[in-house]
Amino acid sequence: MITKTFWGWFWFVVVLTLASTNLSGKDPRMGAVSENAQMTVSVYNEAGVPVDVLRRGEHEASRIFYRAGIAVHWLNCKVPAPTEEISRRCREVVFPEHLHLRIVRKSVGLKGEAMGISFQTDDGSGCYADLFYEPMEDLQKSDGADLASLLGHVAAHEIGHLLLGTNSHAAAGIMQAHWTSQELTDAAVNRMVFLKEESQRMKERLLTATRVSRENSMGDAP
Repeated sequence: MITKTFWGWFWFVVVLTLASTNLSGKDPRMGAVSENAQMTVSVYNEAGVPVDVLRRGEHEASRIFYRAGIAVHWLNCKVPAPTEEISRRCREVVFPEHLHLRIVRKSVGLKGEAMGISFQTDDGSGCYADLFYEPMEDLQKSDGADLASLLGHVAAHEIGHLLLGTNSHAAAGIMQAHWTSQELTDAAVNRMVFLKEESQRMKERLLTATRVSRENSMGDAP
């Protein structure tokens, strides 16, 4: 979970419960990734985030994951979907290859400054995360934060929790337990990335899941 105090700090806590939410989009601009580590994220923009802010936020999150060796395919979903095929693709949930992200105005039941939360079971698996847009707008007004960049970093952090499992906070980088507003400035933003060990763990989890899925598909073939 991500929260902001009035002093410009962000606090992150992973909530170990499973909830059903979703969100989607696609950004093929980042190109191929070595070893073919990739995932799909369904994005549901229930907060009315402007299209350009959402696209730039997805691109920022893609950049962060690309540096970790992972390509993200965003599915920007609507309810109702324009076709049954699009609806089927958006609803698909497969851990860890297809995750869901939902953007809402604010949290219900959490502190008002909360910016995000990931949902996991006790074994550390989970496919759903929520982002809270209103506190991000508040930070833009108070500290001049770039909304798209903030959205992308919060999304990367919460998706990172889903891929890394429990106890996934770090002393530095995108998964650190708290950020200052200064760490999201243009001069420092390139340091807000996944650490080498985190990147390797996420890639291995995704690549293993891909291999298992491929083997299962071959086993089911006539």
